[in-house]
Formats: sequence, structure tokens, C-alpha cells
Amino acid sequence: MKFFLRDLFDFERPETAGERLFFALFEGFVVFTLSGHAWSWALYLGRLETPLYPTGLAHYLDVSWFMQPSVALGLAATVTVLLLLGLTHRWRLAYLLALVGLHLLYVSRFSLGKTPHGTHLLGLTLLSLALGALLFRSASYRRRAALGFTYFFVGLSYTLAGLSKLVATGPGWVDGSHLTLWILEKGVDLTARTGAWEPSFLQQLLLAHPSLSTLLLTSALLLELLAFTVWWRPFRFPVLLALVGMHAGIYATLTISFHFAAAELLLLALPWSRWLDRLLQTRWASRIRWVLARRTQWCNS
Repeated sequence: MKFFLRDLFDFERPETAGERLFFALFEGFVVFTLSGHAWSWALYLGRLETPLYPTGLAHYLDVSWFMQPSVALGLAATVTVLLLLGLTHRWRLAYLLALVGLHLLYVSRFSLGKTPHGTHLLGLTLLSLALGALLFRSASYRRRAALGFTYFFVGLSYTLAGLSKLVATGPGWVDGSHLTLWILEKGVDLTARTGAWEPSFLQQLLLAHPSLSTLLLTSALLLELLAFTVWWRPFRFPVLLALVGMHAGIYATLTISFHFAAAELLLLALPWSRWLDRLLQTRWASRIRWVLARRTQWCNS
């Protein structure tokens, strides 16, 4: 347990300037990406009249109220302000309240019977930022906690995704005929939308060789089941890169995009902090360190 917690949080290890700069960039990515989602969901809500298939909080709360354009846009503006307040670290509840507002927009926007999960990883990362802000006053501990919780939720969510497949379908989920069906279903959707569909080379290959589809699905399922290993530092780089590759494969075969999740996984996988530490040793070092010092001083004031 001690090694598990150390690999996730590592509070005692001194923090480098590169790690502080990376966290600032990572936090900014999460904040501005989620703010963009809030506005896109709010703008879409203005075109809806009533929820058809309530999900999440919508089972207990009448979300039709949020489908009024003025209410939806007001909620998006409130979420954006809360996210920016959280970014300044001046109000510890800001990220948590922003998460609630985003969830309300999410369950309202996706109340038509089809609920995508491409932004779930960003939502869990916002929860990690909220937990770090609520549990720790020290800036360095807050950053370590937020990243530690992020790695924890990444491993947990992908492993639970694999387990849910086994619970719902059993080991037969990896049958290549399932992928054949999904590819053809996507083809029907594209034909209905554009009037034509031409399978890509990869899709033709998978349709012609179901055994290859079985191999791909088996690899994806095993990867998801083993995703919890990102809780330990030695496994993070290969497992996170493999998850990025899995998302690239999903897009190539089914044109289902998880580009924001893949971008976050790349941020978490690659040694950006080490590269930034090297950058800080160049002639830019004094200016960047000054900016970091002023930001830390302002956030802690």
C-alpha cells in the first residue's frame, strides 16, 4: 500500500520547476477544453424542446428547464467563470461547483437516447482537480494530489469499462463478428447521412478476416482490464500509449472519436516535466522561472 500511494502521489519528493510548469499547462488544457464543451452543449440545448431519454441526474431532476436557451447559456457562462476561478486557486469550491454545472449541461444535452462518453475522462480529471483543491492548502500537495487522483481515475475507469463488457456479454465479447456488425452499422449510418459508403482499407480487411477482428477485440479488452496498472509509475508510459493507440484504432475502424481523451492520455504519458526541466536550463530559464514564481505567489496570496 505504501508503494502504491507513493507512486500515485509522491508527496515527499521535491517538486521541480518543470513539474510546476507542466501542471499549469495540463490544468489549463482541462479548464479551457471543458469550457468549450459547456458552450457547445448549451448552444445545442437551444435547439431541443424536451428530453426523450433522461440519464443520470435527469432521472431525478426535470432538465427540460435547462433547454431554455437563456438558461443553458447562463449555466455555460457560470461554469466558465467557476472554471476560471478554479484555475486561479482562489476559491476551493470552484472546480466542484463547475463539475455539477457541467453534469447538468451534459445530462440535458444527451437526453435523446444516445449518451457518448468521450468527455468522461475530462470530467473525472476535473473531479481530481476539485479533490486536490479541497483536501490540500499547500500548492505542491494540491498539484500532486490532482495528478495522483487523475492517474487513479484513468486506471479505474478503463478497467471498469473492460469489466462491464465481461458482465454484459461475457468472454464472447471478443468475437470478431461483433466488430463486423459494428462496422456495418456505422456504414448504414453514413449511408443514411450522405447517400453512400465506401469501407476503408482497414474496414475491408477486418470484414474479410473475422479472426483479425477477434484478435483486435481481445487485445483491447485485455488492455482495458490491465489499465489499473497505471497506478504504478513503471507501467504508465506503455499502458497510456497503448490506450492512445486503442482510441486511434477505434477511430480508424468505427470513426468514433475520443480525441480529447487521447490528448489527455498523451499529456499524462509522455515525460513533459523532464523535457520542460531541460528547457528551463536554456536562456529562457530566468524568464519562465520568474513567471512561475509570480503565478505561485499570486495563487497563494
